[in-house]
Amino acid sequence: MPTEFSDDRPTERLFKPDPALMEAARARGRARWAAAGEAKAQEEKPPGGPFKPRAGAIAAIVAMLVLGGIAIATFNGGSGAGDTDVAQPSQSYLPGLITPPADLPEDPASTDPSSATGPAPTSTQAVMPPAGDSGRAGTRTFTTGPGCGGYSNVGSYRDGRKGWVDHGDGRCGSTFVSIPMSGDARRDDSSAYAQWTFAASGSCALSVFIPNGGVEEVGGNPTVYSVFDRNGVGGTPMASFAIKQVDKRGQWVAAGKFKASGNLTVQLLTRGQDWDGSGPTYAHHAASAIKADCTV
Repeated sequence: MPTEFSDDRPTERLFKPDPALMEAARARGRARWAAAGEAKAQEEKPPGGPFKPRAGAIAAIVAMLVLGGIAIATFNGGSGAGDTDVAQPSQSYLPGLITPPADLPEDPASTDPSSATGPAPTSTQAVMPPAGDSGRAGTRTFTTGPGCGGYSNVGSYRDGRKGWVDHGDGRCGSTFVSIPMSGDARRDDSSAYAQWTFAASGSCALSVFIPNGGVEEVGGNPTVYSVFDRNGVGGTPMASFAIKQVDKRGQWVAAGKFKASGNLTVQLLTRGQDWDGSGPTYAHHAASAIKADCTV
């Protein structure tokens, strides 16, 4: 049986609130608040900021840099007067195994066009350095080397063009020694070396004379030297330097200033490659005069 729905919609009725009832309700509420007393709202505190790890890391790095700066200043001797012109070690040193250091800066005399020597000669020809001791007020100059005194060969042997070879007439300035290389640019023959010793004190500026000759006489590329503040070699040197002899033939080369406490020793190391792809070249290091200008 079909359901019939009336088409009549329900009539909306609107009820208006009774003002008297609303006012009575408000009065009862005010009375309850008055009886209980108005509690002071609790003051809210801002939440604590979260820890910032980045700020902490930055503060730690700054502290490390400050401490590192203090340590470096202490190692370099601070600002002590009189020591600022003394050369510091030019490289880390590992006896018997070290990469040859970079070449020294150009010697001002070698860049003067009037002192240019031209291509390296193929024959041996020494240039006379100043001999003996000289000096002006407060400064003493010492020259040591083959024929000059203060020089010695250690582990020398004769084997024709392979061994140690003497050149010159035995006098200071016209004599030098060609020393065989170890055959390895990173390793020394610890049983063979040349050494120069100075009885000197103060700050000493060293200059090394490089004689003329071919690679069999003067072939250091480079030649490495160690400097000791003592009489003789031993232990760890206080500094080291290198000279590319093949580019400095016939010249004095400034090696820097070094502190001496009564004796100063320079050692020529034998590391070096005396061969190429075609076979042995018989390249040698050259040991000639070394000059020390020392200021007390």
